[in-house]
Amino acid sequence: MWVAIVVAAGEGRRMGFKKQFLDLAGRSMWLRSAEAMIGGGADEIVVVASSADVERMRGEAQEAGRDVHFVEGGETRHASVVSGVKRALELMASRGASPRQTAFAIHDAARPFVAEEDVRRVFEAALQAGGAVLGSPCRDTVKRVDGGWVRETVPRDGLFLAETPQAIRADLAPKVYLERRYSADESPTDDSGAMEAVGVPVFAVASTAFNGKVTTPADLDYARWLARERWGRAEGYAHRTRV
Repeated sequence: MWVAIVVAAGEGRRMGFKKQFLDLAGRSMWLRSAEAMIGGGADEIVVVASSADVERMRGEAQEAGRDVHFVEGGETRHASVVSGVKRALELMASRGASPRQTAFAIHDAARPFVAEEDVRRVFEAALQAGGAVLGSPCRDTVKRVDGGWVRETVPRDGLFLAETPQAIRADLAPKVYLERRYSADESPTDDSGAMEAVGVPVFAVASTAFNGKVTTPADLDYARWLARERWGRAEGYAHRTRV
């Protein structure tokens, strides 16, 4: 059993609007991300959202014919993922699935272009290794800077730029997400870091296609263009997803 947890609880402070509702060829970005996980083999989709957004998201999912489970997010990204993992564990139990044959993949709603085959490879790697992270080997020259001054050039051999999804085998999820508590200041910035912290082995899966994150206003035009190139225009959904 494969469960995808899509994190879409952002408040949009940096963008000035909730980017999870960015219109990408007639669908909200969060829904594009969820559909990529479905295409990659996810049996169930859990979306972590702000309570204020659930009604709108549920309507968009129903209109698109997608069966989605919603849970409320927390104060930090990690806390939001914990909420999603709890729901994923409930879904696993309800199906009677074996924890050692079940994987949970956590994916940012802001990465709607992830390749479906890469999603599948991350799920499979997590079942084999315990944990897995999608990403790319570092190809740029990296500088360590202090006070505006370059202090050194960091060797890029072995450096890996983490993306999502990041997945964990279900039998290991409780000790990562339920047994360990973090304050807001020490909260992990990604899920593979939380796995590493408790000794879960994490396999690095190299992405095969563009999987950029929509983070800043500068990303918006490219995301809209790429969405039109990939999916065309689904006019029937535009009235629900335009921000």
